[in-house]
Amino acid sequence: MVETFDFLRPVYYLITFFLICNFLYLTFFKEKIRSNLYVLLNSIFFTVIGLVLLFQQGIIVDELNMSGDSVIFYLSILLVGITLISFLFSLLKKK
Repeated sequence: MVETFDFLRPVYYLITFFLICNFLYLTFFKEKIRSNLYVLLNSIFFTVIGLVLLFQQGIIVDELNMSGDSVIFYLSILLVGITLISFLFSLLKKK
């Protein structure tokens, strides 16, 4: 039986939590503080970190002959989706 590599799952949960916090900030607190560019760059930064971790997990899994974790793949798709929605939402709120 092939073991699943899921050691990076807590890191992905933390990154997803930070991205959801950024999205909520852009959604509800935009009028209070004017640092939307900072929050968007922060979201992009977290997304890039998540995608690099997904790539590195693929390398580790290949080297150790293990199977990859499908939850991390779906969380990576969620990270990209949240970042795109945040970006689009901030553009729509400007108008």
